[in-house]
Amino acid sequence: MRFQHIYRHLTLLNSAAAGLSTLGVVYLYTQIFKPSSSSRTVTPVTYPMYDTLLAFGDSITQLGSDPHISGFVGNLAGYYSRRMDVLNRGFSGFNTKDALEIVDQVFPKTASPRRQTMSINSMIRWPHHNDTFPKAAKGPRLCLLAFGANDAALPFSQWHIPLNEFSDNLRQMVSLLHDPSSVYYSPDTRILFITPPPIGDRMWEEDSKLHRRKADRKNAVTKKYADAVITVAKELDLPYVDIWTAIESAVHNSTDSTPEAANSLDDGYKKYLNDGLHLTDKGNELLFDLIVKEIHNNWPELNPY
Repeated sequence: MRFQHIYRHLTLLNSAAAGLSTLGVVYLYTQIFKPSSSSRTVTPVTYPMYDTLLAFGDSITQLGSDPHISGFVGNLAGYYSRRMDVLNRGFSGFNTKDALEIVDQVFPKTASPRRQTMSINSMIRWPHHNDTFPKAAKGPRLCLLAFGANDAALPFSQWHIPLNEFSDNLRQMVSLLHDPSSVYYSPDTRILFITPPPIGDRMWEEDSKLHRRKADRKNAVTKKYADAVITVAKELDLPYVDIWTAIESAVHNSTDSTPEAANSLDDGYKKYLNDGLHLTDKGNELLFDLIVKEIHNNWPELNPY
């Protein structure tokens, strides 16, 4: 009898403990998953805090953040301090084909992602998933597209992109931002094209010999790619910066056209190009000034002052 009495008490205690455990789980669940009360408001998540200026390009853009050569992207960051966050997405060695393959890492998705159900044993759903992350990120306020220096490499080069394909790739980049069917659709994003700079032929040949590679750039070819950028920009009614013509004009206006002026021409290119391709501090400062001028002429509301 005594053992039966003890057994009954133990059974009751086990039942009570199980009941309390169940109540505890139910209470915890209701506290975690209960809907927001009227006194508790959820602040919508916004991204980013500032508008962004996105500079998308090749090594000329990548080096644009180098303060030792007065990089144009770094200068833009200073110019837009407290107004826009400037993002450098320059990739050394990239042509437009390479760039299109990584747009998912460069352009923010602005379309709402497909909802995914989060469940426990296919019964319990997380009710606050929409409060955790924004449905879509915000597109850049201004996007600089600066390609062509690598695409314009001669056909034997691994970086070469045929001229027609280059133009199509530029159109596709714009479409990714301005086509309503794109997951990166951002109709308010302003787009500014930038041509490749000229090639200092003799400088590039000397640099190629120094690094034991075959010279794979010619200024006359790069000119065709710079013209293609301008053609696409006009076709799409978008502004552009013609840094090719700006440097060429500065170089040739400082010398005469006689054969004896060849060495002076090299000196002129050296002022703006450090190896016949990439920009010096003077080249970066010139590009920065031209960008700011185009922004002011086309979108004065983006002026920081």
